[in-house]
Amino acid sequence: MFASINSDCCPGFCFVNSFLITERTCVQQYGKSFLYLIINSTKNIIHMKYSLGFFLILFCSIELSAQSLSGSWGYEINGKEITLYGDKISNHNNGGRSGTLKVAVYATNYPYNGGAINGYKLYEYQLDPLDAGYNYTDISNTGWCTYPPSGSYSLTILLLEYNYDYEIVDYISMDGYTRF
Repeated sequence: MFASINSDCCPGFCFVNSFLITERTCVQQYGKSFLYLIINSTKNIIHMKYSLGFFLILFCSIELSAQSLSGSWGYEINGKEITLYGDKISNHNNGGRSGTLKVAVYATNYPYNGGAINGYKLYEYQLDPLDAGYNYTDISNTGWCTYPPSGSYSLTILLLEYNYDYEIVDYISMDGYTRF
């Protein structure tokens, strides 16, 4: 028997083998989704009238990055000041609220493609947690720019969310290189 789950809060989660899912509950808390499953497994033994059944409670934690940057994003460096601007930050969760958010600009030797970032933080600012289904719009903030060592760098705008530590949840890599 094959059973799979295609839950809204835990997409793509799948079980294979002799498991029959009898109940599921999905809960979102602190930006993470938790899927609780009660699984009924049966094993038929040839020539036996009865099957052996047992219940197993399986707990899995699946982290979702439901916050995103969208629209046009950019920056302007004027002397020691940088202005970071963008159209929208959205929280796509169905309930709860995000952790504290930060928007940052990083300079890296190569265009950023995801994962851990290795570079120089030029600027960041903090935003309050965002309720599910809501957006920040027309974002613009000016502050002091910390310059990296002289050279050409690829710049990336990061969206970070606090979840016991700040984690990158979305990013936009700028085209080309900027000379400092």
